[in-house]
Amino acid sequence: MLTAILADDEEIVRSSMAKWIPWKELGIKLAGLATDGEEAYDLIVQLHPDIVITDIKMPKLDGLELIKKVHKKLKDTEFIILSGFSEFEYAQTAMRYGVKHYMLKPALKEELKESLLEVKAEIEERQSTRLSAFFDSKEKYAFYLQRSMLMEVLSDSSSIDAIIERCRRLAPFDPDETLTMIASQVLEPDRFISFMLPVIRKLGIRMPIHPVSVSGRVFFVLDISSLSSLETIKDEIQSKRGVLVSISRGTPSDLIMKFVKEASSSSTASIYDDEGKKEAVKVIPGYRDSDGELVKRYRAVLSGSEDSSLIDDIERNFREKELDEAESLFVRMSLRSIDYELLFKELGKVGNMEDLISLARSFVDHKVPGDRDPFPVDTMRRYISENFSNPEISLKWISENVVYMNPEYLSRLFQKEMGQRFTDYLNTTRVNEARKLMSVYHQSTVSEIAEKVGYSNPGYFFHIFRRYTGMTPGEYMDKVRKNPLEEKNEG
Repeated sequence: MLTAILADDEEIVRSSMAKWIPWKELGIKLAGLATDGEEAYDLIVQLHPDIVITDIKMPKLDGLELIKKVHKKLKDTEFIILSGFSEFEYAQTAMRYGVKHYMLKPALKEELKESLLEVKAEIEERQSTRLSAFFDSKEKYAFYLQRSMLMEVLSDSSSIDAIIERCRRLAPFDPDETLTMIASQVLEPDRFISFMLPVIRKLGIRMPIHPVSVSGRVFFVLDISSLSSLETIKDEIQSKRGVLVSISRGTPSDLIMKFVKEASSSSTASIYDDEGKKEAVKVIPGYRDSDGELVKRYRAVLSGSEDSSLIDDIERNFREKELDEAESLFVRMSLRSIDYELLFKELGKVGNMEDLISLARSFVDHKVPGDRDPFPVDTMRRYISENFSNPEISLKWISENVVYMNPEYLSRLFQKEMGQRFTDYLNTTRVNEARKLMSVYHQSTVSEIAEKVGYSNPGYFFHIFRRYTGMTPGEYMDKVRKNPLEEKNEG
């Protein structure tokens, strides 16, 4: 089921729309309501909704700035704009970020319902295309994602919901969808799976999770929409010398938990790619308890704490294990603090124990492997000084494109060294540069000045300038015209 968030500063609009839109009938879950742009942004980052219905004019962060900000972080979130303003420039700006639905208040129930259905159809088509392309790929990328997921759930089943959500960003699992897991007891899992995969493909059944075998028991998680397909699968299992053990229905989280219970008494599990080739993953009894302290220490260091003996202890622990066991532990140590896509991309390059230890050390140094900057805050300050007019600059953007470090750690490091938040430093720099420009270019408009210092939205620039100077841009420019020498000296 798709999720939606409704953002509007008018309470009567929020409450009435929340009530009269037939969310359940549309197959959409209303996940949250927001009273202003900043609250909406926080909800969106937390919940990753598929659809956001937002007003244009809101306190703290207007609708266009909200769309722009979210667009940088979550490309797939779709927006429907509601506004009392009929100026075409709002719709024109929104269209730059892929917004196709712009409606004037008061919105008619049928019109909004139709827009929601159109957006829903677009999202479902995109997800279907992406899912098909993702799992049809023969590259190790897709397979390694599921191998990493399997290693983590076998190590720490308490985090299954979080794992599903992380995977969903890359391979769009729907946490609320109902899937079918078929378990079969077989003598030769490799042979059995190689027989069954063509059958599943021929029936056109979606397989969102790769097949797994544990102790002679094979698990298929399938999206079976018809009983006839299920009956065909059951007949094929019998003909391929398998014994049908169970058929379970539930969400991906429910089914993975069932599988974890089955696997807990075994020493190994094997995950198969879409061609039937397998890779073994070791299941270590008591694994969670024995390595729990190391996991806590590593996560703490990734969050910014100091631990001088950590790498030595990691190296000693890893060398006592087989490579796949050590990789499994490393996945568990890292996943809650490191972006999932970055982690398994780097894990895909690991070929031996030395590579894995080097990777663990790199993340402890808060670096993307291969890049080193001993003075990241100085680099950030220098970059802002030289590129403040770049509207793309944000802490996340700089972490990914300039210093290649963990953004959460970078945020704490910047505040510790500079005594202020990164956002405040960036805004102060831009406002000071705007003041300098105003003292020289007296005939420039506020929009022109805003663009020169990195603000593509004049309204947001107006808000920031007043917050940091105590006056509006227009008031400041009037002051400059009357007392140019005084303002130059002050600047």
